Amino acid sequence: MNSENTRDFKKKTRKEMRQILADFHASRSEKEKHSLTENLCQKITALPEYQNASTIFAYIPDTLEADCTPVILHALEEGKKLAVPKVDSESLKTGENRMDFYFLEKDTPLEDQLEVGTYGIHEPKTGLRKWGVAGQKESDVSPAEGVAKDREAGWSEGETSPFVLVPGVAFTKDGKRLGHGKGFYDIFIEKLHESGISPFLCGVALPCQIRADLPTDAHDVLMDAVIF
Repeated sequence: MNSENTRDFKKKTRKEMRQILADFHASRSEKEKHSLTENLCQKITALPEYQNASTIFAYIPDTLEADCTPVILHALEEGKKLAVPKVDSESLKTGENRMDFYFLEKDTPLEDQLEVGTYGIHEPKTGLRKWGVAGQKESDVSPAEGVAKDREAGWSEGETSPFVLVPGVAFTKDGKRLGHGKGFYDIFIEKLHESGISPFLCGVALPCQIRADLPTDAHDVLMDAVIF
């Protein structure tokens, strides 16, 4: 399949999956969805890669994505460093589609640390600490890549690999992922690798999001595990 056909197939699959997800949510009671979320998050927190990680990158779900909120609360309770993404609105003007991760605080209610962001999804408030690579001098860090001034860096040489919860539109059991098409996670994961960081990538899916196969491009990153 050439790149143009792959792009068209991805677009078609995204449209199909969004309808499948909408139907899935509409046909499930709140009790059923809560039970599914708890089961999903128990599987994630049981992974040794999660248990051994000191830094967790999570996400705040939109209305269709698998809800990983219990993992966020569990990680904070366990004393792990937990960061969630915020879209850099300035980068959108240049077409970069970049997001930064900000640490949440254990002793502050989750809802008090979030605000509605660029795409109508809840994001961390700006006053929280931004994640970055420790050891970089401020002069070496561009606004598009690094740690905000006077902010604590979130990873340093010798730390265990960060554990990254990755949302998506669809996944395969062997790690292929179809994202929303804007490339935020592909760019973020590439920057991790460029910084010498090897994250453990955990795709998070509802059962209806698992496909037998998905089209991929050279830049698409495989998940190390897919939990559903």
